[in-house]
Amino acid sequence: MNTKKIKAFFEKLTSNKKRLIVGVVVAIVAFSVVSSNLRKNSAGASSAKTVTTSVEKSFEFVGLNNAGKAQAQKIKLTIANVEKTNQVQVKEQVFEAKNKKLFMIVNLEMKNDATVALNLIPGDLIRMSVAGDTENKFAPDLHNNLVPIAPISTRIDRVGFVIPQEAKSFTLYIGELEGKKEEVTVEFAS
Repeated sequence: MNTKKIKAFFEKLTSNKKRLIVGVVVAIVAFSVVSSNLRKNSAGASSAKTVTTSVEKSFEFVGLNNAGKAQAQKIKLTIANVEKTNQVQVKEQVFEAKNKKLFMIVNLEMKNDATVALNLIPGDLIRMSVAGDTENKFAPDLHNNLVPIAPISTRIDRVGFVIPQEAKSFTLYIGELEGKKEEVTVEFAS
């Protein structure tokens, strides 16, 4: 081989060395970002395991003003369905259940027929017991405090409990903190 050609090739290579290094670094960074996003998307999409049971029970509660004081108008609270799941999303962050636990999510619809905004505190209205244990009633672990419901509208919300993984039977106690509670039985096949 001609030494002039070899020398010219190496001179050209060293002059483009900076471009080559920058190109390799950009390619590595791009590959890392793409593969990281693919791992996140595939892990989140495939690991959620949820079982849902329909409830469709409605209750009426006195609406609250922004200071938490009772008003004359009522809000219709409907328990639409209940989910048993291994992960839950809270404020754009996904939490996985651990240590042989799951999440039980109670999906709610709150209807305000009044012409003024009202509020409700669902976390104070719902308690839960597991498998007929009437001694221990659990408050929701996941809930919004004072939930605003716009005039003449329905607001969708939820409360959540941490439950034993093997539990299939639950009782929800619905009612004001001080007062009679209505019982709603929730059964999961698995």
